[in-house]
Amino acid sequence: MIHEALPEIPVFHSLTQKQIAELNGWLTRKDFAEGETLVREGSPPDGMFVIARGKVAALKATPGGEVAIATIEGPSVLGEMGLLTGESRSASAVARTQVATGHLPIDLFEQKIAEDNLTALHISYNLGCIVSQRLRQALLRIAELTAAVEKCSPTEASHKHVTKVLGSVYSQVLLGKED
Repeated sequence: MIHEALPEIPVFHSLTQKQIAELNGWLTRKDFAEGETLVREGSPPDGMFVIARGKVAALKATPGGEVAIATIEGPSVLGEMGLLTGESRSASAVARTQVATGHLPIDLFEQKIAEDNLTALHISYNLGCIVSQRLRQALLRIAELTAAVEKCSPTEASHKHVTKVLGSVYSQVLLGKED
C-alpha cells in the first residue's frame, strides 16, 4: 500500500521506479487509529511520515489552547521540516481517521545523505523546492495581512502593535532573524 502511494506524492515525483523501490525499503510501516498522536509539538524529530491513506490534523499550541492549522490527507508527507533541519516538531499531528504510514527514520536518511545516495539527494532537493514554494506563499499572505491592517482604522496603539508583529514575522520568515 505504501509503495503504491509514493509516486503520487510530489516529493517523490522525480524518482525513478528503482529509486521508489529503494525508498520503500527504507520505510517502516506504522498505522495509527483515529485520535492517536503521530507526533507532539516540541518533540525532537525522529523522521518523516509518508501518509499513504487517511487524514491527520496538524495542531498548534496557542495561549488560548490548541488550534487546528491544517489537515493533511494521504497520499502526502508529514515531518519533512524536521527531516531537513533536525529542529523540534513545529506542531502536533493527530489522526482524524485510520491512518496508514511509512516512517522514514531521520538517522537512516542522514546516513544516506552522507553516502551521497542519489535517492536521498533527490528527496532533499524536492523537499527544498516544496518548502521554498510554501515560504513564497506565506510571504504573500503576510504582505496581504500587512496591507489589510494598514487600511483598518483601529486605535493607534493596536495598529502599531499589529504592524510590529507582522514585521517581526516577516523578519523571521524571510531573513531568519529572531527579535
